[in-house]
Amino acid sequence: MFCLLILSIFGTFALNTSDYEISIAANQQRWEKNFNASEGGANREGSGVGYAGVNGLYSWYTIADPETYNTHLYPSTLANYDPSGTDMPVAGTFPDNFDADDPNSWPRQNLMNDTTDNDYDYAYLVTYLYPDVPPKGMDATKFSSYKFRINGQRQVIIEIGGIKVGVKNPL
Repeated sequence: MFCLLILSIFGTFALNTSDYEISIAANQQRWEKNFNASEGGANREGSGVGYAGVNGLYSWYTIADPETYNTHLYPSTLANYDPSGTDMPVAGTFPDNFDADDPNSWPRQNLMNDTTDNDYDYAYLVTYLYPDVPPKGMDATKFSSYKFRINGQRQVIIEIGGIKVGVKNPL
């Protein structure tokens, strides 16, 4: 009888362990999905830096004055700022309440360009940092590298950086 009690207790512990492992695996999957959405969003927005697109099909970021450093770049209209509007609502009113330190006020987008679901939504922030010398082998009198920082956020914030090489600003 005592042996049956001990085996029952061990069986209960074994069942609880399985429940904990399933819970841990589910949390890991959610975290990875959020991480991948953040990273994919940062990479997607990074690919739009310095790219003008074809016939307005792709978004890009306009730098009005390359000599104004640490400029945050974001879409010019609310429709582009938060295309889906309801799933990850932007805090405040665009652009009056935009705050680079608050990811809740950053622009929104969906990795799949699908505004009907919330699966791959992310917030992002593109920042133009400063111009710099071009890479080796390029004429420094004609070209410049422009440094950017791109953040993607969906519960996890990913930050990437990079340069785009372009014609030197004649200012």
